Amino acid sequence: MQSAPAVSSCYDNTSDQPAEEDRQRLRAKLLDGSLMHPLTGDDSTTSFTDLAHAIAICCGLPPTHATRTREAQLLAHEIGGNLQKHIVVVLCDGMGNNILEQHLDKDSFLRMNNDPSRMRAVFPATTPAALTTLATGTWPGQHGMPGWDLRDQKGCDFPGKPSSGVVQLRVLHKCETDMRSNKPAEEFGFTKDDMYVEPAWTSLGESDRHMHYINAYNGTNFTNWYQGPNSASVDTIPETAAETLGTPEGANDAIEFFKRGVDSVLAGVKEAEAKSWKSYTYLYTAHPDKHMHALGISHHEVAQVMKGLNLQLERMWAELQQFDVSCLVTADHGHITVDPADMVTLPSDVLECLEYANIGIHGKGRHAVFHCRCGRSTAFQKAWAKCPRLRQGFLLLTVEAASEEGLFGPEMPVPQVRPRLGDFIAVSLDSSTLVTPDEFSRWGTGPSSCCQGAHGSLTKEEMSIPFILCRAHNKCEDCNASGA
Repeated sequence: MQSAPAVSSCYDNTSDQPAEEDRQRLRAKLLDGSLMHPLTGDDSTTSFTDLAHAIAICCGLPPTHATRTREAQLLAHEIGGNLQKHIVVVLCDGMGNNILEQHLDKDSFLRMNNDPSRMRAVFPATTPAALTTLATGTWPGQHGMPGWDLRDQKGCDFPGKPSSGVVQLRVLHKCETDMRSNKPAEEFGFTKDDMYVEPAWTSLGESDRHMHYINAYNGTNFTNWYQGPNSASVDTIPETAAETLGTPEGANDAIEFFKRGVDSVLAGVKEAEAKSWKSYTYLYTAHPDKHMHALGISHHEVAQVMKGLNLQLERMWAELQQFDVSCLVTADHGHITVDPADMVTLPSDVLECLEYANIGIHGKGRHAVFHCRCGRSTAFQKAWAKCPRLRQGFLLLTVEAASEEGLFGPEMPVPQVRPRLGDFIAVSLDSSTLVTPDEFSRWGTGPSSCCQGAHGSLTKEEMSIPFILCRAHNKCEDCNASGA
């Protein structure tokens, strides 16, 4: 990324073209460390996409659309490459470095083994963007899943012969669904290749590894897609009930269910070792993200969950290290707390310029995507510029500018992905988060107002994720592999 030019001294809150100025503000904030870019030229820093690409290489199935191949190959070598007998990847949703540091002691297993300056999340810093990157080894601008909710259209309208029309795709569902009609997206002409622009690397050929997937969400179209034909073993663990979040029962259940996941990892690796299989094991947990969305990041139940995850992962490594194994623990993104005072609704004159505002308290409102009405882009920027709360709390960027600055990856978004990104994106600078009117009524005002956890922007809290790599070497196999 090029060095940021100086920010114009004539910047003020009255400009009617904030997107032009905010591109310069973005560069300045990346330079001064206020925000964190998902991609740097620093060899000591790894992107989450590099990690996904490296894992695919270790499984003998590198992605077809590859960038930063050198970085991925070096990381694959660090993990052990295709010679490593067993590879275990654990992804703890929302467990950014700030969460580790807030809730765990310095001598805890996770903090002792973490390289906190090594790994950066993709942007948007969300679960769908990260998990699709993990599945494909590609950036959000290529794979096209920046969120679980995506606005798209199949086909072109003609006078008197309209297409099937605009849909609101929701991916994390039993099947991919248009949420406007609550009908399967395939009824509107969308095929799997339309929805998942890049193939999962598991579908690219035969791996010599026995694949083992462990999570609470098996059986959805999304999990079936990323597990692919190589999924030889799938274990489904329970998930914490939403109504128990914030209670001791909720934290205890989260830890108990994760313990079952760890037990499944250990059983799978031991079976693979006994049968002389090479293996790849992937364990996903929705914690601590699930608790933090409901409670914010500082709640004592979040601390309890984190301590439980740490103890279980320490137990897992204590048993795994007898084998020729690499174990990597990371997260998809970090988290912040959004207080009621941080919740921002869009003014009516801004809404009048929009066809679709993809905003929301738990993530979308920190990287809001706006689809303008035809011919209303200038009016939208003028209305935005008149609202000090919007100018102070967010950067408003055209999607072209955000793409050129590399926020969606080192290449421009591919044509199939571009419509889903809208016309403008608003990136939160602090805890300010754009919420829908219903969300504001629920959490922002009145007796039920309370903080919520959120993520998705470029702040260090959201972008800095752990890189915990533990590797046990089988010396005999290492000697044989090197020809010694």
